[in-house]
Order: sequence, then C-alpha cells, then structure tokens
Amino acid sequence: MRRLLIIIALLAASETSLCVHAISPPHSTSSSLKQRRRRTQKSVTNAAACDFGPRAAEILCARGGEVRSDNTSEKPPPSIYWAVLHNWLYFVSLGFNLINIQFLIREIIDGDAKATPSARSIALSGKVESVDKLLTFLGIGFLASLSDKFGRKPLMIWSSLGFALTNIIQATTKQSAAMLYLADFVDGCSSCMLPLCQAYIADVSKPEKLAGNLGIFQGLSAGGAFIFAFPIGGLLGSKYGPRLPLVIAAGLQVLNALILIFLTPESNQNKTTKLDLSEANPISGLKKLFGNAPILRTAAVVYFLASLARSSLDAQFTNYASIRFSWTQAQSGPVLVLVGLMLAVAPRLFISYFGIHNAILAGLLTFGFGLTVAGLAPTPPPFIFGIFVTAIGCMALPALQAVMANLAKPGERGALLGAVGSVTELTGAIGSTMYAVLLAKFTADGALLGGKFPGAHFFVAASLLLTGWGIAVHGFGRSKDHPALKGGVEIEEYEI
Repeated sequence: MRRLLIIIALLAASETSLCVHAISPPHSTSSSLKQRRRRTQKSVTNAAACDFGPRAAEILCARGGEVRSDNTSEKPPPSIYWAVLHNWLYFVSLGFNLINIQFLIREIIDGDAKATPSARSIALSGKVESVDKLLTFLGIGFLASLSDKFGRKPLMIWSSLGFALTNIIQATTKQSAAMLYLADFVDGCSSCMLPLCQAYIADVSKPEKLAGNLGIFQGLSAGGAFIFAFPIGGLLGSKYGPRLPLVIAAGLQVLNALILIFLTPESNQNKTTKLDLSEANPISGLKKLFGNAPILRTAAVVYFLASLARSSLDAQFTNYASIRFSWTQAQSGPVLVLVGLMLAVAPRLFISYFGIHNAILAGLLTFGFGLTVAGLAPTPPPFIFGIFVTAIGCMALPALQAVMANLAKPGERGALLGAVGSVTELTGAIGSTMYAVLLAKFTADGALLGGKFPGAHFFVAASLLLTGWGIAVHGFGRSKDHPALKGGVEIEEYEI
C-alpha cells in the first residue's frame, strides 16, 4: 500500500510540474532587454524558424537551442502510468479472485474447498464464467463507445465498482449457485477496464510508440499485478479460506474508483460529438474487425484464435493443477507468479527485439510449444517449464493489439479496442465451457482414453495457435510493407 501511495504522489507531482514549467513568471521589460543583450537566442517558435529558414533553425539546434511549438498553452498528454496504475489495481483484484474462486465453488458444490474437484464443480466453474464472458462480449463494445463520447474515466469508475460488487456477492455466498451466476452477471455488465486502459494508452501514445507502450502496459499492469496477487491471494486463501481474498479484492476496487474520481486526468481529448448506437453493439464491433481491410481482418482472426487458446490456461489452471499434481492455492501461486513475471518482461523485451511482425509469428509458435509441453508434463518441473515458455509466447497478443489500434482513427480507438475486448470476452465465453468440458471428459470417472491424456485441452489450444500462425504467415506476408507491421518498435521511456 505504501508503494502504491508513492506512485500516486509521484504521478500527481509529474502532472503538476509539467504545468508549472509551461508557465514562467513575467519579467519586466528592462530586465528582459538586458538579458537579451547578454545572451544568444536559444529558442524560437515554429513560425519564426520558418521565417529564418531551415538552415538557421538547424544551426540553432546544433548549438543547443530548440524550436518550440507555436501553441505554448497546449498541455502534454497524461502519463501512460495512470492507465498502468488502474489496470494494475484491477488485475490485483482479479488475481485474488482467479486463484480462489474455483476453490469457493468446490466449497459450495462439493462441501470441501480442498478436495479434488468433482465433474459437477468443474462444469459449474465453466458455466458461471461463460455467463460473465458472454455478457461482457455483448456490452463491452457499447461501454467502449461511450468512452469515445464521454471520456475514459467515467467508464473506468463503472468497471471498478462493478467488480467490487461482484467480489462482495461471491464472498458472501454460502450455498446458492444462483448467487454465483448473479455475481458474474454483475461483472459481465460492468467489465471494461482492460480495453479502456488500452484506449487510454492509445490516446496518449504516438503511433510508432504504441506497440511498445502496450507491451509496457501488459507487463507492468497485468504481469506486475499477478506477481503480487497470486502468491498473496493463494496464501490467504489456503490459510483463511477463499472468501477473505475476495473481500480484499472488493476493497481494492473501491480504492481504484476513488483514485479515478479525485486524481486521474482524462486522456480522451478527441471525443466524438455523437454516439451511434447502431455501431455500439458487438456485431458491429466484429464487423469493424473482420469485415474491414485485409490486414485488420487477418490480425483479428489470428487474435481470436490466440485468445481462445489462452483461455485454456485462464479457465482451468487451478482445477487442472489440483487434479494433476494435487496443488492448493499455495502451490499454484508461485507458478502463476512466474507467469506474471514473464508477462512483465517478455513483451517489452521481445517486441523491441523482433519487431511487430516477427513478434507475432514467433510468439504464436512459442505459445503453442509451451502449451504442448504443459499438456504432456507428468510431473511439476516440466509443467512449470511449459508455463514459462507459454508466458513468453504471450508477446503475440499485445503485438496484434498494436496492429489493430494503429489502424484505427484517433476518435475511434476506444470503439475498435472495445471490439477487440469483445473478441477477448467471446473467446473467454467459448473457452470457459469448452475447456471445462474437455477437462472433465479426460479426467473424471470414466475418462476418455483411460485418463491417459488429462492435458488434452492444452493440445486443442496448441492446434489453434498453429492454425493462427499459418493464417498470419499468409495474411501478413501480402502486407509486409504496411506501416503497422514494418520495422522494429521503439519503446518510449516515461519517468514518473
């Protein structure tokens, strides 16, 4: 908490200092004249540079001077770290929830949170998650479009408070499976933090910096949150039961909303003047992605397959680890820390090294190889290695998001990234049920193939990634000189 308060204070100070440096105190006329006699001109405006000629401006810059913007009153954009902060808080709560919710379902359905999950509890965990994802799919494009008109902040507040209520309902549910459906209904109607924070990043980033900044964002806000949330949430859940971490998760989202209300600056300075409700539905969002230019359509199809493959881990990791290795939250937490650590490092490092195009292709193959190793692993060490490789391969996802975001008009980035969010939630809705069914079929009593392939759902996911790689090779190969794919990515450094 102390580190969080320091980050907030430094963010506020950076915004203030930018404004202070932009306004210098007026000097008297005589003082100004004396200073002009004693020193050489150090800076000129763009207009003055045009009058002097390009050679004069070049000499000025060579001597340490600068060419200033004519619009001195224009404020610099907010730091990307506001979006990182809010998504970090959201994902800390999400991490506390993810590592404990399936144990809560076992407690309600099987009567013992620490018992091996029954086929019934596995199925219920998939169904309630599918309700959440399906509702999010239906509404996230509308919420993202609202942020194009009214700003990012109001919708980010809505998302924080909705997830807080979701965790409270889950934490107070004793026996009723219906209350679990209600909790995921609330979450599905309010879940939009990730695409809104991505839109915040797009608002304040130059096009050539966007892929790198999205990599930083994923690494710090998702990876950095999971590094903290999984071990702490796992230990709390193992010692005190799965309900306490959910209460803490709710409290963090109330804090998130308060920071948004009182401190965070708005990023969307190009608000659209009207809201076309006919365009703010999931079908229209999918049309924007899949029915548009070839390069955007290719990126959307590949992202769909990669996101559906990732659901094999998101949906059933704790159940699979419990069945395969008898792990509790305490044992699952350190492995998920590894995932968080690699999510924090891999996108920034490898997207910069490979460039966007190659990061997509290499990431898809790496991702698929990691899932295959995890599915075949008979003991924890090779399983952990497979998860490590999988986390590296996740660099393909922010690279694909950057391609799609760079193809959007400035006033439509929220809507397009909302459509990307819709795809993520749709694949989550499909994957939650699909992978739960596969896990139950290959591990429960009377398992298919004699229970010899408990990781069958990982093999299905790996085949999806291999298919996506083939589509990317063919589709992007025809547009390899497109600016959205060309060259490496320079990651912009921000100092708080």
